[in-house]
Amino acid sequence: MNAAHYTSQSNPLASPQRETVGAKTFEKYEYQYHWALCRILGAHELSNDYVVFIELHEDVVLATSSDVTLAEFEFNQVKNVSESPWNSKKLTLRPKGSAKKEKNSILGKMLLGVRNKPFIDKLNAINLVATCGFNLPPKTEGLKLSIISIGEIHDECINDIQSAIDKEIGLYPLPKTLRFIVPDLPSTGFQDAAIGRISKLVELSAPGAKCSAQSIYRVLIDDLHRKGSVAFDYTQWSNLVKNKGMTYKDVEQVISAYTENKGIDSFSSDFNSITEEMGLKFNKKVGLRRAFERYHNAVRLERSLIAIDHQQAVKMAVENNFSVFHEHGAVSLIETALEALPENMKKNFIDLESAQAAIIYELISKCHEK
Repeated sequence: MNAAHYTSQSNPLASPQRETVGAKTFEKYEYQYHWALCRILGAHELSNDYVVFIELHEDVVLATSSDVTLAEFEFNQVKNVSESPWNSKKLTLRPKGSAKKEKNSILGKMLLGVRNKPFIDKLNAINLVATCGFNLPPKTEGLKLSIISIGEIHDECINDIQSAIDKEIGLYPLPKTLRFIVPDLPSTGFQDAAIGRISKLVELSAPGAKCSAQSIYRVLIDDLHRKGSVAFDYTQWSNLVKNKGMTYKDVEQVISAYTENKGIDSFSSDFNSITEEMGLKFNKKVGLRRAFERYHNAVRLERSLIAIDHQQAVKMAVENNFSVFHEHGAVSLIETALEALPENMKKNFIDLESAQAAIIYELISKCHEK
């Protein structure tokens, strides 16, 4: 076909779409997940312990500790909307339902979600996050805030909101922890923005290190999607964290898996020394090196937390038996670590060389940390 004569009329699908709501809904849904990811990155930069839950009570819930006895909570309702800034009337507007019965307002629904709940005393923030912003007059004229606390809103506006909420859900003083937030994550192009923030986080934690921000992003966002789709309730905190939460340890493992200060070439001399200590013939050495390179590529390019968990098992086997290396050398460490690997982990290796190569790789990595 002559490209010069190709027009939109040549495309049988080039006509106005009957339905575009699905695409817009998906974008709003994805925005919540990417806002959650950026909230995780912010927490990761400031703390060494947290848990973030997606689609649990609210869109995004942050726990300040993985220890349930210490944890305090931040609830976030996240809205990606292209409207004029929300005022007090919009926040308390009750839309009509199918049976002409009034539904709960945006704010009323949030407050009903926390009212009289067992975690109410551990809530340090209840946030409504909206890309359209807010038109809530401040007590101090001229202030333009991205995070608006109840105490910073003009008394007349607060009284209007309080009256509407009391009428909707019964007498209930507005919590002092309630905040209205204009997010710094853009409403479009948020995927690229999230990847950029990952690069920034790695640069702060490991200046000059090489990283695959795209791979880190893909593993984390995929895991958020997987955990967000879990609809079960969990009475045990440990099960809730495992099945619905993303922790500091999870994120740190992913970042570590796709970040390196040194490439595989820097491991070559150490690998040669270990294979000499093992007394391998040339053909065995070649096979082990190939397995070593496969393992290196797997831990850098494999995009799943399962693969990262497998690597962690090898790391732990080396870490827990590292004294054997100091006392008896690399060969004894390899044998001991191999025995220490869980049986289900051993089944993931196609042969003995692959398991040995993984242990040698993690041994050299640990030696380079010293």
